[in-house]
Amino acid sequence: MTVDLITAQEISILCDVLEGWGANVGASKKSLLEQLIARGFVRASDDDSPPEYRLTNKAHQLLAERGVGLSGG
Repeated sequence: MTVDLITAQEISILCDVLEGWGANVGASKKSLLEQLIARGFVRASDDDSPPEYRLTNKAHQLLAERGVGLSGG
């Protein structure tokens, strides 16, 4: 299995997307978000305007391995 190196800031952005963070992408996060899209962790939804972002299965697996989103609250 190939391990993707991911920074704490990238994990934070994945958590933002998981919580429903949509089009409010600040300039400081925009380039990291684009990198996460290119690496297959996030995708832009085709049917929303402004664009909404969704985690891919790859991102869900990565977060689950780190215990993110398991507390339910």
